Amino acid sequence: MEQSSLIELIRTLNSTEKDHVRQFAALPFFNNGKMRAHVGPLLELCLSHSWDSASQPLDKEFLSNTLFSEAYVNGRKLEKVMVEAHKIVRAFLLVQNYYREDNDFAQNFDFSEIVRSRNLETRFRHMLAKIQRSQADSPWKNEQYYHRQFVLEYAIFEHECLHNRARGDLNIPEALRALDEHYYINRLNLLNHFLLQQKVANVIVPDSVETAISETSVPGRYLETSATIKINTEIFFLLKKSHPEPSDVRLLFDLLKIHEEGLDQDSLRKFYTYLRNVCVLIANVFFDDEEIRHTLFDLYRDNLTRGYLHFEGKLHPNTYLAVSTAAVRVNQYEWGLDFIEQFKDQIIGENEHQDIYRFNMALYLFGVGRYDECLTYIPSTSPFIDYLFRGKRLELKAYYEIDSDLLPYKLDAFKMFLSRTSQKLLSKSQNQLNLDFANLLYQLIHSIPGDPKRANRIIERIQAKKSTTEWRWLLEKAEALR
Repeated sequence: MEQSSLIELIRTLNSTEKDHVRQFAALPFFNNGKMRAHVGPLLELCLSHSWDSASQPLDKEFLSNTLFSEAYVNGRKLEKVMVEAHKIVRAFLLVQNYYREDNDFAQNFDFSEIVRSRNLETRFRHMLAKIQRSQADSPWKNEQYYHRQFVLEYAIFEHECLHNRARGDLNIPEALRALDEHYYINRLNLLNHFLLQQKVANVIVPDSVETAISETSVPGRYLETSATIKINTEIFFLLKKSHPEPSDVRLLFDLLKIHEEGLDQDSLRKFYTYLRNVCVLIANVFFDDEEIRHTLFDLYRDNLTRGYLHFEGKLHPNTYLAVSTAAVRVNQYEWGLDFIEQFKDQIIGENEHQDIYRFNMALYLFGVGRYDECLTYIPSTSPFIDYLFRGKRLELKAYYEIDSDLLPYKLDAFKMFLSRTSQKLLSKSQNQLNLDFANLLYQLIHSIPGDPKRANRIIERIQAKKSTTEWRWLLEKAEALR
């Protein structure tokens, strides 16, 4: 019963929304089905039920016996009532969403269409003029703005065509310009997401996407008039590079600073997300660049304060991991521990065993040298690819630090895991980086401390593979062999 669509929606409602649903159910306009007499009582049972307590469960037999005078025979009648009750809740949520304050453009535009369809021509023109003024006064030129602008300009074009007297340009130039701006900003947005995903996951690139990437070129006039398009274009060319460099971060960061006052919070949040991701990509290659690691940590700390890391008040597990990792990498252990503890209850989808929190604690404990405790915190598996592989590597590193006899067996198991499953989970480049880590760790394990020649050979091999995962740690252990 609790898995039904109706109950699923009702459990998301707050107390005010529940009152509004009751009011909707009392209106014949919304509650007009054959089972309308039973819809209100059913909703009342569901809305007032305490889902988190051990009270009488709302199973089908209980609801049927409560709602209907006849004895419970089957659930067909109840199912019909539940379908109509679901329509009431759905209608309320749709109306609530449509009439939100920031949806005034859609409301005014849709009403102008209603006015036009009723042949109120003068009023329709006045409404279009009002919508145009509202657009002109819009403080932010973001994706939503360009979508609205295209919808508006195209509506004017259609109206001009309907009343075409063989005079004027039918608003075609403005409609084309709005179409171009709407097209380029959405095209760049999709391609940027794809290019970033390609760098972190095993993604097959269709010919159509390969062509789109190679052919994308934004006219200079749009780069000059739109900061949003310009920044998206810079991100596009940056992500096209096989290996972005530290200077790329500084150029993008400077560009954001120049245009920051003219960008809305959602756009800034997205652009800073790209900037942080590029920093991570660079930090994973240029491990000896202290500046990029500190820049990344400062970005996380700044963006956390400004709310750019949260989505609807929550932190994505990968964001949570990225922040704690950045803190550990620059030895900000106290700040990192405070972060891990302070935000552990704000993680999206954290499970009952708190595996995400536990791994981040393991990361901190390893950083401060508490290796035995670290091992007790590492979860055995994870649905998140980054957590899964980092957990396995962290376990191997901790066993190495405590000189455990289990390390060779754990390393063999890791190699077997890579050969059997990694190709399904990782890109070829990411898989190779993990293989390189495993091979270099194998050489460390089988080296005798105090043999400088052997140590120097391993150091040379590690130096030649700076993009390898855990590169700095591997180099540190190899140097310790000398």
